[in-house]
Amino acid sequence: MDKIVISFTPNLCTIESFLSEEIHQYLYDILSFRPTGFVFSNKYTNGGWDGYNHLYSLKTHRFRSGLLSKVVDLLKEKGFDLQVTNLPLPTEFHQKSNTYELRPYQLEAVEAILKRSWGGLGIVKAPMRSGKTTIAAAVIDSERKFPVTFFVRSLDLLRQTKSVFENLLEGVSVGYVGDGVVDIKDVNVVTVQSAYSAYGKKCDDPGIPDEKEVSDKFAVKKLLNNSKQVFGDEVHHLQGKTSRFIFEKCVNANLKIGLSGTPFRNVEEDILIERTIGPIIYEVSFSTLIQGGWILKPYIYMYKLPKVPVEGTYQSIYKQAVVENDFLIQLIKKIVDRIVSAGESTVVQTDLLKHTKTLGKVLDCPTLTGKDSSDYREEMINKLRNKEILCLVSTLFEEGIDTPSLSWTINTVGGLGIVPVFQKMRSIT
Repeated sequence: MDKIVISFTPNLCTIESFLSEEIHQYLYDILSFRPTGFVFSNKYTNGGWDGYNHLYSLKTHRFRSGLLSKVVDLLKEKGFDLQVTNLPLPTEFHQKSNTYELRPYQLEAVEAILKRSWGGLGIVKAPMRSGKTTIAAAVIDSERKFPVTFFVRSLDLLRQTKSVFENLLEGVSVGYVGDGVVDIKDVNVVTVQSAYSAYGKKCDDPGIPDEKEVSDKFAVKKLLNNSKQVFGDEVHHLQGKTSRFIFEKCVNANLKIGLSGTPFRNVEEDILIERTIGPIIYEVSFSTLIQGGWILKPYIYMYKLPKVPVEGTYQSIYKQAVVENDFLIQLIKKIVDRIVSAGESTVVQTDLLKHTKTLGKVLDCPTLTGKDSSDYREEMINKLRNKEILCLVSTLFEEGIDTPSLSWTINTVGGLGIVPVFQKMRSIT
């Protein structure tokens, strides 16, 4: 059988060789998914759409480069011999800064990234507090190919990540794009909503704080287009259109790396994440980090609540069962009182502003939401880290905020999603 040639670019791959219509149709069918809620679409109910979104083009024979490993596997299963052209060459790790020492698994992750097995796209799956930002810093330190863009989803994470890079990367300038400010340097920490605003778009992804439009749209577009390396924090959000859009504007990157402890939710839309950033190329488990002494073993207590008679829409039921549930509110108060009286600290995690305000009043403690100013958020988080306050009710602690001194976290949000549940644990590791 003839060798099949696939041409690679950082954004798109093209099948250059002849394939039968049957094989193209096979790729078209299998590289597809049905989005959550498709059955409620008017086009579907009216018979104008089969409910599938397709990620392979029958006309151009192209697909997003993150799916390269999947396409190679599918064609090999059909007995084809393959050749992928234009792949970037692998490099070796050479530490140039004397400011850090990599743990064994961090070094393995760095080396896996630099192999560029699937064209320099891939996901490092590592639990919270495993040092994913340090892994990215080591790659940047070794390669020193600028500009670099590191995407985050909040100003709190922007400041935190920028500080890590400034501490670890010797002789490298670190800039940022966020809340209207554009300060571009060698390595740039960029909020996804600010990058999105450079294209005249307003982010409406759920759970992402509002920000001002960037002051220099052209400079931000130029940064994304010219970035040699791109990293994305918490890339499970690539299911959303905002993160996918800006990642796909980074057309010249020789590395596109996603970082997450929970990259997939085991739903059909997971293929959108791989489509944009590639497969998992390195994975380290909670158990490995606990056994190595790098994170603490968490103790998890689950409270079964008495049933509450509810009715109405989901929003109404949530209000009755969670936000205005007196038993739950008093239980939270009892738990918090015990924690604080022992001199330990806790974050009570919420989802809605009204719930946050209610619990803050009952617990007589500060609250923190995306509506608060960035200066106030930074002040409260620092006070929590330093144990100047022992209890904080907040909607912000789902992802990434580094609070190693925190003793407990109380998840009052509810919901069945595995990703948000694990993300809310990150505060206590």
